[in-house]
Amino acid sequence: MAVITISREYGSGGSDIALQVAKSLGYEFVDKNATDGVFRQYGLTKFDDLYSSAPNIFDLLNADNLLLISMANEILEAVAQRGNVVILGRAGFAVLGSYADVLSVRIQAPFSDRVQRVMAQQGLADLEAAMEQVKEDDEVHRKYVGRFYNKEWDEASNFDLVIDTGSVSSEMAVSQIVEAVRALEQKALGADAVTTASIEVDPVLADAVTKVLAHPLPV
Repeated sequence: MAVITISREYGSGGSDIALQVAKSLGYEFVDKNATDGVFRQYGLTKFDDLYSSAPNIFDLLNADNLLLISMANEILEAVAQRGNVVILGRAGFAVLGSYADVLSVRIQAPFSDRVQRVMAQQGLADLEAAMEQVKEDDEVHRKYVGRFYNKEWDEASNFDLVIDTGSVSSEMAVSQIVEAVRALEQKALGADAVTTASIEVDPVLADAVTKVLAHPLPV
């Protein structure tokens, strides 16, 4: 059993690659739609608990961001604990990268290539607008990971495998990731290795994850 986290630059083709990897391996695929679905079920329960125990509404509001990040991390850990899963985005590499059975992958491409892909995918004719979209998305992810996880979103050393789709086809990228996963699955882990199987998951959260993944939204 293994867990794959895939971080990707906007316009790199990483989303499609992640989905194809999951299909090739027969793994569950977890993206924003899935995690948001769990959030809607589990998050409401958690917010209700916090609201009933907090002294006043201002304490709830002040704790908002940290609570959301904490819940997001719990959701990723609950998903990872199931094993055999591909997690797209959501700072998965930062949350799960320390576990021995996790393969952290980054999909990137030259800026100009990404801009051209975005223009083609969205039917844009304005080069400047497309460039701004790509720059803005990069900045949002960079700030999010840096602020809440104190890690560099685009630092290669944070990943086990970095693939540049400016020089590697999507098919080759999928093959490289699948090969790396097979190698990880066959790797003998030391007795002191900490894996995602050791993660303790709240039963309510586990139930929410099971229900959402049993009926995934269309990708």
